[in-house]
Amino acid sequence: MSQERAFIENLLSQRFNFFLIVFTVVLAGAATANTQTKQTGILVVGFLLCFLIALTIYRIYRKLDEILKILHEIKSHPVAIISEKIKARGLKGGFEANSFIGFYIPVLCIVILGIAALLSRYGCLKAI
Repeated sequence: MSQERAFIENLLSQRFNFFLIVFTVVLAGAATANTQTKQTGILVVGFLLCFLIALTIYRIYRKLDEILKILHEIKSHPVAIISEKIKARGLKGGFEANSFIGFYIPVLCIVILGIAALLSRYGCLKAI
């Protein structure tokens, strides 16, 4: 289970990094488009592509979440031991970074692309 956790965490970070690169390239392409049609096309295709990548990120995030829940239940596992040590010190995490990587950031990026595509389509977001 520990090997699976390491593999899934690595896969999540790789796909998230790829998602951010695609998102950035789409924004750069849309910002440098010389016609309204090109800009709208880039944003729509980018929206669809980022949406599909985000689905894979979310699926991996859910798997990682389940694996970590299982590992926290095994009292002799290092994940559970470290969790208990942190609780004993009175430290609290505040928020779960995996949920930001696996859900919130991709959703925010997709919403941004969707809104930009709509604004571009109706001429509110002008091409160069």
